[in-house]
Amino acid sequence: MKIEDIKIIETPLVLASPAEVDALAARLWVTLPSGYREYVTQLGEGILGGSLVRIYPPWRVEKELSEWRRRIDKYWFWDAGREKLPKERALECIVIADTLNGDELVFHPSRPDRLFVLPRQSEQIFEVGGDLLSAIEWMCSSGELTEPFSEREFEPFDSRIETVEENEPASATDPEGESLQDIINIAQQWAKRHDVRKIARKNIRENAPKGAKTEPVYEGIIIDAPSPLEIGYRAEYHIIGKDKKTLGVSRWFTNAQMPDGFGGYSYEPAKSNDE
Repeated sequence: MKIEDIKIIETPLVLASPAEVDALAARLWVTLPSGYREYVTQLGEGILGGSLVRIYPPWRVEKELSEWRRRIDKYWFWDAGREKLPKERALECIVIADTLNGDELVFHPSRPDRLFVLPRQSEQIFEVGGDLLSAIEWMCSSGELTEPFSEREFEPFDSRIETVEENEPASATDPEGESLQDIINIAQQWAKRHDVRKIARKNIRENAPKGAKTEPVYEGIIIDAPSPLEIGYRAEYHIIGKDKKTLGVSRWFTNAQMPDGFGGYSYEPAKSNDE
């Protein structure tokens, strides 16, 4: 993939200057991966691939690096990929991109020609190329992180802009370990430890019509609901027929009152055009 292959669908672009790239490299004492400078100075900050890849501009790399290292140290779960990138080396890495699904693209300062993805949904670590554009292409087309897609559209945004409503109360300061990101990480660890994603997928596939496919929509922790029995873990899947039309929505859920490995199932048929 070349930068010229990427279609810009909105302007203005939020570009980094060459000086900002040089300053980032100098402050971190690193050589940045090949292609990074061209990407952030020609495309800038935004979302690529419809709604997947976000390459960090210099200001975001520097802002988030310390917190990112603290987080992966606390919630490390990629030991299956240790041969590619052991934890002690990962804690020295620099994160330069992520996906909306929570996957993260990193490199080690000693080897900017080796880029790795720490996936949200797997304990493996993927080595994804020797330059930024090769890594982006892998993230979009390998099928490891999401269904492969051909869109290479780019929509800019500026993470530095925060819209604050007039007279809005100041943001609360969370206690250590209780930020929203901490809670998300804990929920991911719980789901992995109890293997609920695998159980939910198996249950939903067993109840799907013969020949139908299942596509994950979301999984999450429900914190409030009309009934206490609805509070807990929930996964939702689209059921896709042979004609590629959505037949309905299946949900699998479990809560604190259910034994480990048990859950409930529901199915909601898609509404016809006549309804």
